[in-house]
Amino acid sequence: MQKNEDISVIILAAGFSERMKTHKTELSFDSNRNFFQKITEEYIQFNCKTIIAVLNQSNFNSLMRTGIKLSGKIKIIINEHPEKGKFYSLKTGAEAIDENSLTFIQNIDNPFVNQNILHLLKDNSGTADYIIPSYNKKGGHPILISAKMINAIKNEVKDAVNMKTFFNNFKKYYIPANDEKILININTVSDYDFYF
Repeated sequence: MQKNEDISVIILAAGFSERMKTHKTELSFDSNRNFFQKITEEYIQFNCKTIIAVLNQSNFNSLMRTGIKLSGKIKIIINEHPEKGKFYSLKTGAEAIDENSLTFIQNIDNPFVNQNILHLLKDNSGTADYIIPSYNKKGGHPILISAKMINAIKNEVKDAVNMKTFFNNFKKYYIPANDEKILININTVSDYDFYF
């Protein structure tokens, strides 16, 4: 079984957040942290080897204006073409990942990631090409992908690839998680108001 320090994460945060009207990275999670800080702190605590955050330029500039202090463990990568979609962001982040690394894929709009979920996924990492936490038979976030998949993502020549179609080429395994928050996506103002 791989140690935590052999595992990486790609945080996908390069979207335009048009329905939210503000960058999701800067949404308050609690009185001390925004979504970006909460999510990155979980992966720092988990002792991930590489923490990659893929942002667009506008999002990055706005986040820096907040005065946020970034841990030296976090590497920011700017997606110069966020209009190309989520897979392009994933591919952009994958370029910075060691080819032998298991990697979490974490969306910025799923801020409820916690240590229990991360350990559950890691402990089942040998089961399939990628592991999905599930609650009431519904898949949630984050997911954990194999080194084989990271290399396939890096080697994909097309930029605009449908993420679901791409992932369907690999073996998946759903691991039951006793945590309904793995299903929550904060995409709109009403979503945010409901949960926060």
